[in-house]
Amino acid sequence: MNCNVIQDLMILYTDDCCSEESKAIVEEHIKSCDKCKKAFEEITSAPLITEQKTKAKAFSKINGWKASVLQSVLLFVSFALIIFGVAREAATPSGNTNGLWAVAVIVPATGFLLSLANWYFIRVYPSRKAFSDCSLLATVAFIVIGYVWAIIHYQNTLTNLFNGSVLSIGLLITGIVLSIAFCVISKLLSDQYAKMIGKE
Repeated sequence: MNCNVIQDLMILYTDDCCSEESKAIVEEHIKSCDKCKKAFEEITSAPLITEQKTKAKAFSKINGWKASVLQSVLLFVSFALIIFGVAREAATPSGNTNGLWAVAVIVPATGFLLSLANWYFIRVYPSRKAFSDCSLLATVAFIVIGYVWAIIHYQNTLTNLFNGSVLSIGLLITGIVLSIAFCVISKLLSDQYAKMIGKE
C-alpha cells in the first residue's frame, strides 16, 4: 500500500479512530517499511504533548468550574445578608433603630453584590491586577453610593443615632466593619477568581 495512505491512517490508528482492518494494514506495513516505521514511532511518542494539552484543558475546566462555584457562593452569601437585613429592617419600621439594619447589613452586602457584576466582564481587563483593582473600586463605589442613599433616606434616624442605644452604635460599627470586610474580600477573591479563569 502507498506510504502516504499508511501515514494518514497512522494518525487515526494512534487516536483509535480506525477499523480493525485499517489497524492491521498499518501494523503489517510498518513491519516492512522503515520510513513508515520511523514515522509511526514519532507519532506514537507525540501523545505526551497531546496528553499534556488534555491535562491542561481538564485543569482549565476544573478551574473554570471552581471560579463559577466561588462566584455563586459569593452571590448567595451577599444575597442572604441582604434578605437578613431586609427582614430585620421590616421588624423595625419606625423608631430609633429604623434604617440601622440598612446601614449595618443591607448597604455593604448590596454594594458587594453589585460589584460582583464586574466579574462577568473579566475578559475586558488587560491583567489580573487591573481586574482586581477595578473590583475593589466597584465595591467601594457601590457601598459609598449606598451610604449616601441611606443618609438621605434615613436622615432622621441617623441624626439621632448617638442619642440612641448601644444596639444603634453596634449596628453602625457592624456596617463599617462589613463594608471594610467586603472591600478586602472583593480585592482578594477577585484576584483569585481571575487566577482560576487563567487571567495573567
